[in-house]
Amino acid sequence: MAVNEQPLRITIDRSKCCGYTLCASEGPDVYSIDDQGYAFAPATVPAGLEEQARRGAAACPDSAITLTRDDGA
Repeated sequence: MAVNEQPLRITIDRSKCCGYTLCASEGPDVYSIDDQGYAFAPATVPAGLEEQARRGAAACPDSAITLTRDDGA
């Protein structure tokens, strides 16, 4: 990560998540599934796992996952 680059933040809108688990299939080191079958993830993407985070978010058919940086990117 560049010195001025903010970490990639993960937001999961649980009201949109339908439990397809595609996020965890595409980003198994970032996304997990809770006991009710819904996605959860850390608040920020661990270093080196940005691509998995993006693939997992893109795989969500309900667009329940948003990735952002504090710098607005």
